[in-house]
Amino acid sequence: MLATLTVSSAAIADETPSTFRLDYRLKSEGIPFSIVATRSLSQVQDGLWKMEVHAKNWLGEIRETALFNWQGCTPLSNYYGYERRGLGKVKEAKLHIDRQTGVAASERTDKPMRSYDVSDNATDELSVSLALQCELRDGAKEVELQVADERAQKTHHYTVTGPETLTIDGDKIETLKVQRQRGKNSERQTYMWFAPGHDYTLVQLMQKNDDGEHLMTLQSLKGL
Repeated sequence: MLATLTVSSAAIADETPSTFRLDYRLKSEGIPFSIVATRSLSQVQDGLWKMEVHAKNWLGEIRETALFNWQGCTPLSNYYGYERRGLGKVKEAKLHIDRQTGVAASERTDKPMRSYDVSDNATDELSVSLALQCELRDGAKEVELQVADERAQKTHHYTVTGPETLTIDGDKIETLKVQRQRGKNSERQTYMWFAPGHDYTLVQLMQKNDDGEHLMTLQSLKGL
């Protein structure tokens, strides 16, 4: 289980992932080309952090952003935003979490605004990999997260399935493979690979949906 006790700023700095800016290659089944996405973590002001994924090509642009404060290994989300532009269309989703009231307010393109209660340790979908990175570094084999999205808060369960060697741009790297446990009847599958030798950085993510397989892979180990 994730830590829920408040820790000092010095302890957070020692435990949580460091700032980074890394390029990944996105490949989706049925699409004959890949897209480069930049994944970054930065501290925007004292205590407030920003996680962002940005991808752009001739078809359009996608940007995901999360703002949060660390509490132990948990990114306590204040805001999550998604924006997709392309072919003359714009799709947006925004989630604001009021930590004082424990209420999340969600708005999406062409959808009515909605709100719901969240727990005091809720994170967002984009920041999940950061929580896992931190927990794996502390030796966790199973992790449970409370994750708020545009619709509701859900409990995510993750399990380390074992070590696996990946080849990144011709270089071999040792990783730990993590699977989200979705239930026996779920057709969706999510796997993530983290590199213990590089501060447990996320080097690959695979999502299998009814529309095929989507793969995000670190372009090069040189950036680690």
